[in-house]
Amino acid sequence: MFNIDSSINFLLAKCHQKAFALFKENLEPYHLTPPQFATLAFLWKKDCINQIQLGELMGVDRTTISGILDRLERGGLVERGADPMDRRSCMLSLTERGRSLQDELAPIAADINQSLAKNLSQDEVELLVEMLKKIRFS
Repeated sequence: MFNIDSSINFLLAKCHQKAFALFKENLEPYHLTPPQFATLAFLWKKDCINQIQLGELMGVDRTTISGILDRLERGGLVERGADPMDRRSCMLSLTERGRSLQDELAPIAADINQSLAKNLSQDEVELLVEMLKKIRFS
């Protein structure tokens, strides 16, 4: 018999809801959503990439990433420019304001991660991260 209480998809969904709500609450003063933060965080790691590359890194489809980028661009955090290698694509770059948010938002993200993992040992956290990566990339 199927046991919903031990179902990976159910448990992952509930963990996602908890993490998303906590993150959303902490990002509200910055007028950002968790997906917008994730987009900025990927650009902090690798700025000046095209929209297709960013979507691949994030595992997000073209339509979704486009909407997120529209809002970040309107907020003055990201700029789109021509891609010299592919005229069908655009290059994304952080604005100075988008870059400067890293110093404020990275510690918030770290605190949320720590809060979510407060009942886990460091070894358990590392194992959880590895297992989630296996699930994500399988």
